[in-house]
Amino acid sequence: MTQINHNEIRATIRELIENKTTSGASLARETGQSTAAISQYLNEKYKGDNEAVAASLQTWLQARDAAQHTLPVIPDYVNTPTSEKVIAALTYAQLTHTIALVYGHPGVGKTEAIRQYSRTGNNVFRLTASKSRTNELETMYELALAMGISDAPYQRGALSRLLRHRLRDTNALIIIDESDWLNYDAIEELRILQEECNIGLAFVGNHKVYDRLTGGTRSVDFARLFSRVAKKVVINGVMAGDVEAFCKAWNITGADERSLLKAIAKRPGALRSLSHILPLASIYANSATVNCEHIHSAMIELGHAPVDEETAA
Repeated sequence: MTQINHNEIRATIRELIENKTTSGASLARETGQSTAAISQYLNEKYKGDNEAVAASLQTWLQARDAAQHTLPVIPDYVNTPTSEKVIAALTYAQLTHTIALVYGHPGVGKTEAIRQYSRTGNNVFRLTASKSRTNELETMYELALAMGISDAPYQRGALSRLLRHRLRDTNALIIIDESDWLNYDAIEELRILQEECNIGLAFVGNHKVYDRLTGGTRSVDFARLFSRVAKKVVINGVMAGDVEAFCKAWNITGADERSLLKAIAKRPGALRSLSHILPLASIYANSATVNCEHIHSAMIELGHAPVDEETAA
């Protein structure tokens, strides 16, 4: 068993916190220890099992060190022509207090774009719908949690009144990712909230979102909702500039490598496949320039079918 050096662990963790590389809250989430336990341990005041806290922190430090020496530097965000279209729609909805609809094939960068917008914007609340969160009560409760309301009532009327009070005239934007999961009642509740509070609202998802909002036959109920959608952005595939942006972010300069990545991006999974393949290809490259052999090796290990030369040409 590795000997635990408490002084060394304390000094290393303190330095990481002081440099804002991590935080007590992050350490608590990633180690399973409480924030209080970590704080008291670092200040040599913990009355509990110091060995257990130290072991958790040491394991965290070892994993961090291994990742730094193994994983390449992964771009936090790749700005692509498609992501710019998505962000433009979100910006429009927030500035004009209207509804935007962004839909298209998976893997084209919609989710990464809305994550970036929510990270950099003010009063932007991003939710992800799912099979277990399809109705109006679950959706409104998720919104309350996203807004930092931890004690929100789990009752339709009280929750609706609370959200209206908190959101009115805040210039906020609510973004619902995977919104094709939402049922009609949830969509209508969001639409009414947006209208009453004079804020922006964006539905993001696959092509089913459009079908859901139009009701297929444009019934009176759905027409009332669809007519309020001010901006619609459909993304049917990856643009050439999207792959070029990925190549630039990953320092891929070779013509053959760029052609290969464009061929991969034409497959189902699109840019998401590139974001999985390129880190592993960089590991294979071992600080050298990533080439086609590295990319093919990464593809095979991740279960992708190889791309022949004619397809990549």
